[in-house]
Amino acid sequence: MKIKITLFILFTILSLFGIGKIFWEQEYKFAQPTPIPETLNKVSKGDTITLPIVNNSKSNLYLHFYNYECPCSRFNIKEFQSLVKKHSNKVDFVAVLQASESNRTAVSEFVKKYDLGIPVIHDTNGEIAEALGVYSTPQAVIIKNHSVYYKGNYNKARFCLSKNTKFAEQALQALVNGKKLPEFPAVAEIAYGCELPSNNKKENTFLNLFNL
Repeated sequence: MKIKITLFILFTILSLFGIGKIFWEQEYKFAQPTPIPETLNKVSKGDTITLPIVNNSKSNLYLHFYNYECPCSRFNIKEFQSLVKKHSNKVDFVAVLQASESNRTAVSEFVKKYDLGIPVIHDTNGEIAEALGVYSTPQAVIIKNHSVYYKGNYNKARFCLSKNTKFAEQALQALVNGKKLPEFPAVAEIAYGCELPSNNKKENTFLNLFNL
């Protein structure tokens, strides 16, 4: 009898631990701000950008940072598709994929799955993200006249359902209408979502230097 009770208690503890782990991995941690890398390159609104992807653009540029492994990115893709459909005739859209270096099919899979008709770049080592101070997905960066017009979140809500906090859409709408960027609350620029694969790689490299 005691053995059965012990096993039942053990099973209950393991079940609660499993449920807690799932909740952490799928919900709670994405409701918290993404940890800021110590080596973050701080880029703010108005900063001039000299990346080739920016220099080669003849129009205003919208960069969408996406990672298929990130649940938040997958939830967000419909929001991005909607923006492309509405504004692709006025703005150059580019999907910047954040995927591990070993994932050689990231671009082809994205193109096949979403068929947006826009350029898709595999930011293999996170160089574009680093240059723009992006450390989370999903994130949007809008470039106007080679300068940062908007950089931040799509929405306060994880599922992009809050109409009043559609920051990226409101910024893009202001841009195409030639209006001033709205005054957004701080939450628009506090990154939420998933850390980039390149961030984890850099952290592991740093720890390896000290044999940790």
